Amino acid sequence: MGGKVVLTGNGLSVGLNQEFSLPNITKRFFERLAPEHKSFIKHHMENLGKDTYIQTDFEEAIASIEQVYDSLKNYYDFLVQGEDADEFLKAYDLGRTEIEKHLEAIREIIYEYTSSILDLIDGHVRWKEIGDKLSGFIDWLQTTIEEADQIDLFTLNFDLLLETILLETIGTEKFLDYHVPRDNWPLINERRYFFSPDLSMQMYGDRNVRLHHLHGSLSSFKDIKSGKIFKITTEALRYHQVYEDILQLNIIPSIVTGGGKSIKVQENPFQFYYNEFKRKLVNKQSPCEELYIIGYSFRDDHINQAIATRLSYERKKNDPQCLNKLVIVDFKKSDKEKEKFVDDINTALKLGPKMSNRFKYNDERIIFTGADSLNKLLNV
Repeated sequence: MGGKVVLTGNGLSVGLNQEFSLPNITKRFFERLAPEHKSFIKHHMENLGKDTYIQTDFEEAIASIEQVYDSLKNYYDFLVQGEDADEFLKAYDLGRTEIEKHLEAIREIIYEYTSSILDLIDGHVRWKEIGDKLSGFIDWLQTTIEEADQIDLFTLNFDLLLETILLETIGTEKFLDYHVPRDNWPLINERRYFFSPDLSMQMYGDRNVRLHHLHGSLSSFKDIKSGKIFKITTEALRYHQVYEDILQLNIIPSIVTGGGKSIKVQENPFQFYYNEFKRKLVNKQSPCEELYIIGYSFRDDHINQAIATRLSYERKKNDPQCLNKLVIVDFKKSDKEKEKFVDDINTALKLGPKMSNRFKYNDERIIFTGADSLNKLLNV
């Protein structure tokens, strides 16, 4: 049995609070920057040199900053490790120290970006607000979990929205997130939970509810020295203001953002989560039987490819493997917005005009009234 798969994107978080929209996150980031950083960011967020701040997508913004960092880091690596680096430096009377300072400055800007997102989430991912604004989604999710032999929840969001809902509704003992308690982190004197799929399965068994942070979460970090991936509790994260001291703690956020996502997901823990996503959708022996896509913009190629493959199984001439249920949920008001969304889905999933499961305008598989309206499916 392939079970059920739920994929959530930014639209679910926006359903909780409009501050989670990409333009608002980006605006908040820019406004909180130190003066010496603003001119640098604005330069990379302007369009074709126009003197107007128009960047509204933090994914694109961080990608442009990462490109600068990667290029400079590549040049710096040559100066440090290149066979002819000393001769090059001597020929042009150059030094390495200034380059190091530039790299550190850009790295701090990237961390400041992440910190701004954390700050926003801290104020809005609270159980009371979730219960007030997403009660319909919570009812649907609880019922869906109760009725499922197995269900895999995949979130593309950095926030802890889905995790918070699971903790409050079914409890930590009822779902698997592939982390296990390990040591006490002496730098803040708090427990760390290490990412270890094999050990978590040994300790807890194959629980029928599994949570996967496809692009990481704001409570997950990578220890620069050991390379270990770990997470801490939300309470510890907030109490110790970890993101404010992130450089001193010698850690980096375990998050996939910006450009080159298809490359970044080849590293753990993202590789594991993505392989699980592919396995649930692409495994020909037991692909998922129900697929719910909530608040996803269809902009990530590696995610789209897995979904497209699952849909291709429906079109097989011999022994087609049709989904028992496919539901796509977003929030659109105007007909123009709805039609564009349908067009975007077909383009992203490479569903041509003659394909039998191509999406159409007014398609019954698409709900445009937002995640909180999912509870209406319970009466169907």
